[in-house]
Amino acid sequence: MISFKTFLLREGGNITVGKGDDAVSAAPFSSKNRSERRAHIEDALRQMHDEFHKEYKQHLFGKNASGLSNGNTFAGSTKHFMNSGISDGEFRQHKPTVGDIDAQVSTGNKARLSDFLSSGRKFGKYTVVGTKKHGNEISAVMKHENGEHHQFDFEGVETDPKTHEPTKDEQFLHSADWGDTKSGIKGMHHKILLNAVGGLTHKFSITHGLRSRVNEDMPGIKDPTEISRVLFGDDADHSKIHSFKGVSELIRDHVPEEHHEKILQKFKDSLAKQKGNHGPAIAHLEKTLGTKSSVSEEAEPTHHASVIPMVGFSPVSHMGHSQDLGGALRKLPGTKHVGISKKADAFEPDERKGIMDRQWGNVGHTTHVVSGAGETIRKAYDSLPQGGRKVLHLLLGADRQGMAEGLKKSLEDGKIKEMEGHKFDEIHIHAPEDSDRSHGMSGTKMRQAAADGNEEEFHRHIGSMFTRKESNGIMRRVQTGIQSGKIKLKR
Repeated sequence: MISFKTFLLREGGNITVGKGDDAVSAAPFSSKNRSERRAHIEDALRQMHDEFHKEYKQHLFGKNASGLSNGNTFAGSTKHFMNSGISDGEFRQHKPTVGDIDAQVSTGNKARLSDFLSSGRKFGKYTVVGTKKHGNEISAVMKHENGEHHQFDFEGVETDPKTHEPTKDEQFLHSADWGDTKSGIKGMHHKILLNAVGGLTHKFSITHGLRSRVNEDMPGIKDPTEISRVLFGDDADHSKIHSFKGVSELIRDHVPEEHHEKILQKFKDSLAKQKGNHGPAIAHLEKTLGTKSSVSEEAEPTHHASVIPMVGFSPVSHMGHSQDLGGALRKLPGTKHVGISKKADAFEPDERKGIMDRQWGNVGHTTHVVSGAGETIRKAYDSLPQGGRKVLHLLLGADRQGMAEGLKKSLEDGKIKEMEGHKFDEIHIHAPEDSDRSHGMSGTKMRQAAADGNEEEFHRHIGSMFTRKESNGIMRRVQTGIQSGKIKLKR
């Protein structure tokens, strides 16, 4: 059975560390300010490498951290995120967020990381909050100096004894092609397709490579050229094995046509239980092979963007927003975007953004500080791959559905200036399911708790992911804002 785990983009991270008031979940990396984020990540990992070498006399990320410089340490979409050869604008257009940082280390060094990554240990601008072991990985939640929490995954693989970097074979097994990514095709689609090509004779997994289905004693083949030879013959262009698009062409050119429909059907069957948008991959394979399986799919890929156009917390978000809006946004498809008003009171917009992102946790969204709803919607539009149908999902509170309808009509009529003539093919309106606000939280109650100095009630509103000390610090700023008149107690 092929393992898909490594290739699923884990938007927002998979783990939570700590319990009760100290529980912390990871949030995705936004592609905004990517160059700065990349520098901070590399600096933290380089310091981690140096300290690990001092303690264990082992190279964690290649000899003298060479794997950080050349990118060979990184896997999947992380390799593209950390690649300075891809411009920030190009990357942000195709991947507005990255779920976590995926780094490969030797199996032996991975075993040492649990002790090494102790809670409170600092590397650059990041501090370890906690770790968890799962499968062949150790995941760490790391807190940045700006208050954001992110997930770093360290997977144990085979490394080259000379360079101490992951072998070329391991890099291939955990790869994602940038050309595929720009078309909405993920690394997991590439690996699942290789498994489908094997048919009744071979199976493919990221752990063992290509193996025989009929002789379990045969060792797996991990070398990409050898895999290509087995599946497509000696005359194939073996360089194409590295991408989904390339493998599609190899199937077309080197596999008898009578097998194409079976490969396509097996590919679709394998995707049936996997979350995510598989339309671009299926559409490309169908187009390349010139065939469709018995399970019909739209030939033209459909890309979804889900948007909360703009929220203007007064003065900061509370956990009711997380339950209502965040919970509803989590269920919607495609890329997810939230606009926060630039209007400032006692808190700067980026401070309000940081508080909200911690509260919402692993929704998998990108937060934008904007002047109006149109800016958020345009950013959502630009986040989608070029080509295909584009579908917008507008999420507003139950009391703002009239506003949503007006916004939808303005978009359809081309009256939103920020869109510059661009239009979505479909627009759908959504509201949170919990319209009765049974959680009992509101901005008014939060401000009143601050005015009264009610620490317990304010902490309930701000959320258990904040320590009591952090909560009290935020409450005092709200209290001071109310006293000075910058924040209105009742709106």
